[in-house]
Amino acid sequence: MTVILSDKDVREIADMPAVVRALDRGLRAEAGSGAVLPERMNLAFGETMLRVMPAILPGAGVVGLKFFYGTMPGGIRYSVIVADLATGEVLACVDAAYLTALRTGATSGVATGLLARADSRTVGLVGSGLEAETNLAAVCAVRGVTSVRVFSRDPGRREAFARRMAPRLGVEIEPVASPEEAVAGRDIVVVATNTGRGGDVAYRGAWMEPGQHVVSIGSTASFLRELDTESFLRPDVVVLDAPHTAMRGESGDVAALLEREPGWAPTALLADALTGPAGRSSAGQITLFKSVGTAAQDLIAAQSLYRLACEQGRGLTVPDLNEPKQF
Repeated sequence: MTVILSDKDVREIADMPAVVRALDRGLRAEAGSGAVLPERMNLAFGETMLRVMPAILPGAGVVGLKFFYGTMPGGIRYSVIVADLATGEVLACVDAAYLTALRTGATSGVATGLLARADSRTVGLVGSGLEAETNLAAVCAVRGVTSVRVFSRDPGRREAFARRMAPRLGVEIEPVASPEEAVAGRDIVVVATNTGRGGDVAYRGAWMEPGQHVVSIGSTASFLRELDTESFLRPDVVVLDAPHTAMRGESGDVAALLEREPGWAPTALLADALTGPAGRSSAGQITLFKSVGTAAQDLIAAQSLYRLACEQGRGLTVPDLNEPKQF
């Protein structure tokens, strides 16, 4: 049987702490498992784009892909298909619009649990959109956050964010007038904003302070920038969720970094850092987690929602979506 989950289903089923735990377990299981994660395929026809992200995950026992397509004026549609690796049965087809933001935040939560100081209580947030919501929720799920400062360029949006998210997360959220004010003196910094084509960076390495953990999830296109180059060079530990050579073509941040420093390499990839020695080794270190998203994250998150849907009787259940062709 196949479970079909709409965006409404995903939003109602989603449980951030549960997805963080699922991704932590799943990414650890994939390290050294022989997971197959090819570089994503990007196609374009006029204004229409198509991105396909396949994966085989032996640790999770699934195979599948995420694809999204459309135009910026007309909107982008996201889907994830998850199949059982052993039987080939399609387990779930998931609308991945909200799922993408959910798994991005949950992955940041996994990295924050690994890299941020255990006594971290304060967060500086740059951004006030959906990704800012999910990333802040994930950070709050792994650390005892009590205070947040949020900046975005639109005063109304940052004030609305504080009103909306403070009661939801049970923390104090203060809107502030500059990114520097948002991040100064904070234990954890989350940068989750769209600066637009040709826009200035949202965060600078000069603002980093000893002991801080910084999360950056923007700049997932070659023409977007979120961090300046110094943001990669100042930290003591830099963890990425995908190889930097693959990121180069899809993140303006990494492209600019490698143009200036061709020999640069991160401390570790996230899956390896979770199972190896890489990570924070002293309270005064600066750590950075830079994410562009992977098919492994999508499939693990979708699998966790599939299981929640089965437990709760949610979604539309249909016979196996496709039958095996015999040769």
